Amino acid sequence: MAEVIERIQQMTGRLTGGARKVAELIVESPQEVALSTAARVAERLGISQSTVVRFATALGYDGYPALRRELQDLIRRNLEPAQRLNDFATGAHGQRPLHRSFQSDADNLAVTEQGVVARDFDAAVSLISAARTVYIFGLRSSFGIAHTLSYLLHQTLGTARLLDAGRGELPDQLMEIGPRDVLIAISFPRYTRQVIETMDLAAARKARLIAITDGPLSPLAARAEVVLKASCGGSGFANSNVAAVALVNALVAEVAVRNKPRAVKVLAQLEWTLRQGEVLEFGPDNAPDAGDPAR
Repeated sequence: MAEVIERIQQMTGRLTGGARKVAELIVESPQEVALSTAARVAERLGISQSTVVRFATALGYDGYPALRRELQDLIRRNLEPAQRLNDFATGAHGQRPLHRSFQSDADNLAVTEQGVVARDFDAAVSLISAARTVYIFGLRSSFGIAHTLSYLLHQTLGTARLLDAGRGELPDQLMEIGPRDVLIAISFPRYTRQVIETMDLAAARKARLIAITDGPLSPLAARAEVVLKASCGGSGFANSNVAAVALVNALVAEVAVRNKPRAVKVLAQLEWTLRQGEVLEFGPDNAPDAGDPAR
């Protein structure tokens, strides 16, 4: 929060009227501004939306959304969940959490798509495509993202391995990791220490590192060869995983298209296994085939 406040302090003598009102609101209630659109801030202060946008630009940001994202990032790094929920509840201003949550996720998706760096994305696809084994690790709320990536990537290339720290066997699972392998580490504020330590272990074994996290200030970003950023601004007490899952879906889609012959073969083998094992419910006109595509 200090950087934003410092920028405001440097402009204090030049602030008048509506701009001063915006500055005071940020200093007094940064959480409210982080959770509000420019239109909502303008309505709250009785000023024009253009005044709010001009103030953000005057602070050196690329518009109000950039200022808002920085406030959200700083808050996520410093507030405990209970405090985040309290701030979210008191900043509602008549709008239901239902609609605020959907709007927040829509914003996260837009910011994440616009922030994709093609060079980094292509590098991640290349590393994954060439890897002997792709180890995937995420804990707490990021475990769901890791599981989704592992599930889809294994169906595409058959090389994914989801690391599971819950059984106390993480060192055993990493015993064979080396220069021909990739570790994809996933974590968002507040970052999980064991994920960071696992990245250090993988780096010591010369494995290639990809991070899926919220931005360059993340401790994962400092350790990774490739960083894929996903916005995780949440409504309420928790981060949102919506944009991260969308990023994972896009990553697997690119991998599948680049490795189409290989992916088609793996998918055909999986389909045969599902049918023979009667895992799924098939209609009478879609009965299991007898032929094994691997033969």
